[in-house]
Amino acid sequence: MHRFGLLKVSGLALSEEMPFALKELLPKEDFQEHFNNTRLLNKTLLLFSFKKEEKRIWEIWGYAYNDPRGKHAEVLVLDYIEDHIAKNKTKGKYELNFFVSYAPCHECSARIKSFMAQRSGICMEIRASKPYFFYRERVRKGLHLLKSSGVSIKMMNKSDYRKCLYLFVHPSENFTPWSNLDEQSKENANDLDTLLKQEEENDKMIDSDSISAHTTQLGAQENSEPDIPLDGHCQSPAMERNKLSEPETPRKLNRSPGTREVVSGIKRKLDFSED
Repeated sequence: MHRFGLLKVSGLALSEEMPFALKELLPKEDFQEHFNNTRLLNKTLLLFSFKKEEKRIWEIWGYAYNDPRGKHAEVLVLDYIEDHIAKNKTKGKYELNFFVSYAPCHECSARIKSFMAQRSGICMEIRASKPYFFYRERVRKGLHLLKSSGVSIKMMNKSDYRKCLYLFVHPSENFTPWSNLDEQSKENANDLDTLLKQEEENDKMIDSDSISAHTTQLGAQENSEPDIPLDGHCQSPAMERNKLSEPETPRKLNRSPGTREVVSGIKRKLDFSED
């Protein structure tokens, strides 16, 4: 049973209508349903942790769903973290990690960029299970914006799912891969890599064209004028739509019998007991 607390985030009361759980383990069936990268759902689930860089214990952590009244999960979490930073006068270097069922949309990418621009001491990593409309130009520009802002963004693979289950669901649970997980993970990773490379190439081409046009203009003038900085604007060709098919009848996975898996390189970073 979910135990959502009543929280205040940017003046909004959070209740069961707007799920936002702090220091609560995610039910395994929710993880399997939302993070299965071969299924499409009309909701985003975000798992997050925030800690000092040199510490092993998370300062705050939890999960959030999209607010049915409008706010996306990324915005809900960032609003809460901003309030936490302001109230606790947080200083120093911090790590912010997102495991999210869908990659950020354009608006969320812009919100994350704004958040990071005001806090140079925070290092952020985003691991997404599924693409979110990679064929849309605004989404592509948003993800390129994140990468150029220093945010690490990647599509999840089997190792990420295992780590996610261990840290946010329960360390004693085994991860049971679903059918076609690896194939879909590779396709998603290739799509994101292609997207980011295309946007980078577009930036270079536009910068080069702008410089060339400016040089020609200067050469045509009798008197040279001082160089001025030129701003390039991305103009990306449309990408082929991601091939992730529509979901079939939703189903939940059962834990397969066997001993507990050993997750290499992962250590328990938090106390699961109630405060």
